[in-house]
Amino acid sequence: MSTTVFVVLLVVGILVVLVLIWIPILVWLRRRSSAVAVQLAAEMAGETVVRPPEKGSYRGATAPGYPAVKNTGLIALTRRRLVFRTLTGNLIEVPVESIVGVREATVFKGSVVGGQKHLIVETSAGEIGFYVFSGIPDWIAAITTLVPGQRTQP
Repeated sequence: MSTTVFVVLLVVGILVVLVLIWIPILVWLRRRSSAVAVQLAAEMAGETVVRPPEKGSYRGATAPGYPAVKNTGLIALTRRRLVFRTLTGNLIEVPVESIVGVREATVFKGSVVGGQKHLIVETSAGEIGFYVFSGIPDWIAAITTLVPGQRTQP
């Protein structure tokens, strides 16, 4: 067997193994995402939804009591709270009454998301960072309307 044929067969074999590994992982992620969406909808039943659940990423926090591990999941905003449910099942809640401000930032805790902006929710205890795929300006506007003291700002 020539070296060229061996290298081609080796590359094809490695690709087949990678596909066999990633297919179950992707199927699990899709199923888990659907399950998290149903769970989050049930948790928000009876609340007034300002921003419906959408894909997002938790980027960490400087405020105590929030997870240090970044995670992907669904983010939603109600009149009572900002809710993030991770694909691994963790619930991250920020009560609206604890929010003192909101802004966007390119860098949060030394992390850059592919040149995209972070949604930074400011509380009196620290900051909580998120990345939302649908765009940050709409989220900033929605949170600003709910935060007392920021409603009258131009």
